Amino acid sequence: MQKRLFEVSSHLYRQQRLTRDRLLEIAAHGFETVELVAERAHIDFQNPSAIADVQQWIAEAGLTASSVVVPPGEAPEAAVAIVRRISAPVFVVAATTPRETAKMVEKIAPLTKPLGVRLAIDSSSMLPISSAIHFVEEGVEEPVGIVLDFSAAAREGGDLGEAIELVAEHLVLARVPVEGRVDWASALTTVQKIGYEGPMIFAVAPAGSSKAFLLQARKARERIERLFAA
Repeated sequence: MQKRLFEVSSHLYRQQRLTRDRLLEIAAHGFETVELVAERAHIDFQNPSAIADVQQWIAEAGLTASSVVVPPGEAPEAAVAIVRRISAPVFVVAATTPRETAKMVEKIAPLTKPLGVRLAIDSSSMLPISSAIHFVEEGVEEPVGIVLDFSAAAREGGDLGEAIELVAEHLVLARVPVEGRVDWASALTTVQKIGYEGPMIFAVAPAGSSKAFLLQARKARERIERLFAA
């Protein structure tokens, strides 16, 4: 079986500049991959030197980037500069209305496709999950994946396992909480059933310190690994 990847989003340091020491802190807690948040206060993606610095720091920390996620309010077309320099297989954008999101995809897809980068939308920004599935199947001509946010899917009040099955064909990344009311045994059984082997991203920063969150994420990873092995 392929080794299961667990990672931390740089959202942990959002609103702060991403630095070498912060990437080293992630690696020191046993994580090998990272999701990069394309927020200019965090990574100045309009500055080629700033992107080059992040690329070097990722390498020095022994990390790889699984994805670049563009939060609402940032410019996705400009943020593509990150994946031009830093190898990351998925570029994630927040959805708005289906019409506006389709227009955005039409603009961004010609920029990411030549780079071999998969374009995806975050399920938490287009709920219910059936709307996201309908959008990627019927709303756009370009292939678009879905990042499934387990917490958002669970909050909808439906069955998380069913949501995972529904999105299976389009699932490119799974965003998971370090804690919360998730039926992990059922959810992970479904993850294995659909054959998803991509990273599990611990995405939401707590109110406490980054160190406290990373320790919590490490414990959550160990708990999930035990369930996968059961």
